[in-house]
Amino acid sequence: MVSRLMKKKSWMSKGVTAALLLGITCGGMFLPLCTPQAFAAAGTEIILPAPETASGLPVMQALQQRKSSRRFADASLTDRQLSLILWAANGINRPQEGKRVNPVARRIYNVDVYAVLPEGIYLYQPAKHALAQVFAGDFRPSLSKNPSYVQTAPLTLVYVANPVAPNPSRPVDPVKQTGFDNIAAGAMTQSVALIAVAENLGTCVRGSFETEAFRKAAALTDQKVLISQTVGVLP
Repeated sequence: MVSRLMKKKSWMSKGVTAALLLGITCGGMFLPLCTPQAFAAAGTEIILPAPETASGLPVMQALQQRKSSRRFADASLTDRQLSLILWAANGINRPQEGKRVNPVARRIYNVDVYAVLPEGIYLYQPAKHALAQVFAGDFRPSLSKNPSYVQTAPLTLVYVANPVAPNPSRPVDPVKQTGFDNIAAGAMTQSVALIAVAENLGTCVRGSFETEAFRKAAALTDQKVLISQTVGVLP
């Protein structure tokens, strides 16, 4: 299980007192004292550490080494790696303007990133650089009907497009927007792949996974599931 070094919050169901997650500070980090069961409570929020944007490989080296990997070691990602991956996928790199790492058309940021972790399914929140749990429990075995590396890899990202609200002053062409959404997801997956190379991780983009099972678990309605991307430690 990925270690959690930052602040966590959870809200319990009506009539149950919320549990306080205590921690200790060590080297400037917050170490939780909760059990995995407590962490997996529905409504958990994970505040990720700030991404280390000054680290990494030169772009040309990362591009030269980029490849798809389908074999992973039995190892977890660190909080630092999880932070970098999610920031690369959909993070904000210009806070003053709220603009993201990856390009979009007409500044419509309607593609969300969901993280499937051993503890559950989480929605990445760019403004807070945090993960909000939408499903408690290990969903990884349900990503594929047949035995596959996605069932044991520590992280699978799922890219989901939200419908764009009508705007009379800036009408949206649904056909064009579908193309824009796919381009945005493609840019996101490539950014994650380059971070994976820099962190000596493996990654593989997948179109074949149990989309309907994911939709149900993540409580999606009229959103469109675009693609998935599995990340893990290389053997």
